[in-house]
Amino acid sequence: MTLEDVKSFLWLIPALPVLAALINGTISLGALVSRKKKDLNSSQLFLRNLTAIIGIVAIASALVMSVLVLIALLGTSGEKRIEVKDIYTWIPAGNFQIKFGFLVDPLTSMMLIVVNTISLLVHIFSTGYMKEEDGMHRFYSFLPFFTFSMLMLVLADNFLVLYVFWEAVGLSSYLLIGFWFGKKYDWGRLLPTEASKKAFVANRFGDFGFSLGIMYIFVTMLKVGGGDNLFDRLNYDNVFTNIVGSKVDNTTITVISLLLFCGAIGKSAQIPLNVWLPDAMAGPTPVSALIHAATMVTAGVYMVGRVNPIFSQSATAMTVVAVIGVLTAFYGATVGTTQKDIKAVMAYSTVSQLGYMFFSLGVLGWVAAFFHLMTHAFFKGLLFLGCGSVIHANEDTIHEGFHEMHEKLEAWAKAQYPNDPKRAEEVAFELFEAGEHAIEYGVDTKSSDELLKRGLDPQSMDYMGNLSKGMPITAYSMMFGAAALAGIPLTAGFWSKDDILGQAFYHNQYLIYAIGLFAALLTAFYSFRMIFSAFFSGSFRLPEAMNRLAYIGLDAKAKELGLQNFQAARVINFVDGYAAAKAQGSKKLHGAATQPGTPNVALAVVDGRRSMTVPLIILAFFSIAAGYVGLPNIIFGNGANQFEKFLSPVFENTAFKQVPQVEENVGTTILLLVASGLIAIIGVTIAYVMYNRNRATMPAAVRRAVGPLYKISFNKWYFDNVWDTVIGTGGKAFGMLLWFFDRTVIDGAVNGTGWLTRQTSNQLRKAQTGFVGNYALIIAVGLVAMVAIFFIVSPIRF
Repeated sequence: MTLEDVKSFLWLIPALPVLAALINGTISLGALVSRKKKDLNSSQLFLRNLTAIIGIVAIASALVMSVLVLIALLGTSGEKRIEVKDIYTWIPAGNFQIKFGFLVDPLTSMMLIVVNTISLLVHIFSTGYMKEEDGMHRFYSFLPFFTFSMLMLVLADNFLVLYVFWEAVGLSSYLLIGFWFGKKYDWGRLLPTEASKKAFVANRFGDFGFSLGIMYIFVTMLKVGGGDNLFDRLNYDNVFTNIVGSKVDNTTITVISLLLFCGAIGKSAQIPLNVWLPDAMAGPTPVSALIHAATMVTAGVYMVGRVNPIFSQSATAMTVVAVIGVLTAFYGATVGTTQKDIKAVMAYSTVSQLGYMFFSLGVLGWVAAFFHLMTHAFFKGLLFLGCGSVIHANEDTIHEGFHEMHEKLEAWAKAQYPNDPKRAEEVAFELFEAGEHAIEYGVDTKSSDELLKRGLDPQSMDYMGNLSKGMPITAYSMMFGAAALAGIPLTAGFWSKDDILGQAFYHNQYLIYAIGLFAALLTAFYSFRMIFSAFFSGSFRLPEAMNRLAYIGLDAKAKELGLQNFQAARVINFVDGYAAAKAQGSKKLHGAATQPGTPNVALAVVDGRRSMTVPLIILAFFSIAAGYVGLPNIIFGNGANQFEKFLSPVFENTAFKQVPQVEENVGTTILLLVASGLIAIIGVTIAYVMYNRNRATMPAAVRRAVGPLYKISFNKWYFDNVWDTVIGTGGKAFGMLLWFFDRTVIDGAVNGTGWLTRQTSNQLRKAQTGFVGNYALIIAVGLVAMVAIFFIVSPIRF
């Protein structure tokens, strides 16, 4: 297959996802809008399921064509570049010419593979995860549209087209974060509607700078690009040809670079615009895997890499990129060590890993940054989907507990009121509602105990443990992902993260290297803190938590109803299903009483459907295998790093001319690999000792020992507090000031003019008497007045 052959079908890669989004949107609006699953007839259920099939087929087809593009590029001995120029002139307005076209080079090709692969696996995983959701059809309208937007972003050959789909990706994110817009409670986290607005507002700051950068490029191109020549002044090639080099002064290059980087800071959640990404976990977990781990948040990294000819000309801009990146990497790693929400741990991990990519870009480690972007997409996508599997299983288990509690309460009430079935039904229902409410929402909003204050959060690791017994596929696949994230030797993350650290070291950025190495230690710690807390340590804690809340809620309601002989513990008692099954020598884990006729109910989570486990297995494989396309040449010989060989032509004509190639040597590289591997192993060991061997005592002891450091980390360095004060309170105050100015000055002037006109008219109206004599008198008086004024102003000189 030649590059010319690719041009014939390249347009289908983004076209198929957007077509799927349009078809699914039409189905949703036409046949399924605002309807719950339980209310759908067989035809509507078919259409509902069809939306998932359409989405999967579209993304799978786009992935196949992306692979064909990659094969064509790999098989080309010359320039690895496909251009489809001037598909049409989008904006023809005098000198402002914007032409629409596609550009595919190794960087674009790699991004096409990553985006479509993760998107396809997320689409498949979601068929199980979203199966019972009323808005599943709506979900499968938004998801392909997001994929389309991201594909167009990386295919664009023009800054303005890039910006349009940069915003389209933001729109998709807004829709998917706020997918559960009807949710009223989320255990202390921001509700989806609020989280989506926060993401939107935070990104406006970065995108404002990004838009100014694009405008500045256009203005600069007017000066250096030939005044009246009608050509696309925002086309990448035109910009790089006319701006790079001696044609534009360094100050202009620096300003343009920093303005563009504002967009990357917002989209990739770097300090100080880092606050939106963790709250964006309010959307369905598959959304987190796609948007906030593998694709959308990497748009900022992609953009900086794409415009590397500009960035690499400014040492100041590159320093800013490196400093922001390493600070964010450190920040995300420190916060990730203390979070209890399993998705929050992964969210701050994403913030941290994006920081690694940016500081790699900042020290001119272009290829290393994108190598880590690729491997990170696989293992972080795996970890987020794994978190979704755990949360889904926890929620199912809690609902199973509710079902069992309802049955137990009904049986108790019937026994108490054998001759009054109506009373028995009323008592059972009121008791059940009280117990369910206590478990879901807590029992004391003023309590210092999070469980009593907020209720049983299915995402909190405090109530997990020993889950590997019931969900081994999820547990062991997530172990592969966590090992890659931690940088355990021989995993994909080990090779890519060490490549980044090595770039910092070889470019004499020793402070950045040291901070990055320490962040790697924290990364290994929090990765396996999550693994041990959820899957291996102690017993399953969820049943005990349900008991604590249920007993308080049930007993309080019993007193209110005057039930003197009611004792909650004798009616319902949730027990660890893994321990119960082991004691009975049974494999049955879910929803069975340990002994017939007793209040005991065994609860345990289990792996999800195959549609949820197969994507985990595939991603677990890539979490190891993806790293072996980038083995260091200095150790394994020339040609071992196929990723660098493929991608380096994108950067070699600019960045590598500015800074000479650093001489690497085998001994130093091996020492760096050993140091990176040892750091990861030390972090895992600390997590094992604290959260597997001594989970009951050691974490609390360490929290007391570190004092305020724990509080700072747990409260996310108080970034959210600052944002709430500055943007929330301050923004509201500024808005009120503008409203007051609008009401009193703007509206005041307009309304005042109307009031003055009305008052003047009311007085003049009195002169309209209808008597001719009065009019003649007024005319005479007016003439006399005019003559008098004339003589006063211009007296006659004799």
